[in-house]
Amino acid sequence: MKTISESFRFIINKQIEIGYYMPKILREPANSIDIEKTENELEVKFNEELLELYSLADGINLDIKAITGLIDLIPNYYFLSLNNAKQFYKSHIEFQDLFLNQTTNIKPDVKLFPFLEDGSGNCYWVDLNIESDNYKRIYWTNTYGEEPDYLFESLTIMFQVISECYEKGIIKLNSEGYLEKDYDMFASIASIYNPKIKYWVR
Repeated sequence: MKTISESFRFIINKQIEIGYYMPKILREPANSIDIEKTENELEVKFNEELLELYSLADGINLDIKAITGLIDLIPNYYFLSLNNAKQFYKSHIEFQDLFLNQTTNIKPDVKLFPFLEDGSGNCYWVDLNIESDNYKRIYWTNTYGEEPDYLFESLTIMFQVISECYEKGIIKLNSEGYLEKDYDMFASIASIYNPKIKYWVR
């Protein structure tokens, strides 16, 4: 399995190869001071995987093209900078119904960190509740009315799946220059690492 760094670099290189815009607005890596400030402000502690991810880039600089679908890491979701992640956390963490899976009655505690968001409230979070069995797992929340759930065991696995989907052409550019994915094929790759996934989320 690839490391997060290997998967991330493959994804970015593939985006450059296919002529996608996002790599042009990647921010410089986050420094330890900014990470510590983020941890203190949100009262969380980054795990090794989050530290590795933000050592590669501090998300993206949102610009005028943010509204045109040219800034995504995966289709519809962009990589949050530390500052944007803090803003997103503070504006969403209080809405506890957003986090409750009513089927399983699972609701993570508040030590979560958002890193991929779609601009309308749908988000992937790293569970940083160190005492929980779900520590390090990736939780998906949404505004579609679907049950939120853990979709990946770790950031490493999530980025492995994403990089495989770029490699196999499951994520590609459409005729308008935006990223798109084959949902069924994406689910088939993801299900190798998480067998309960039967479909892929929007």
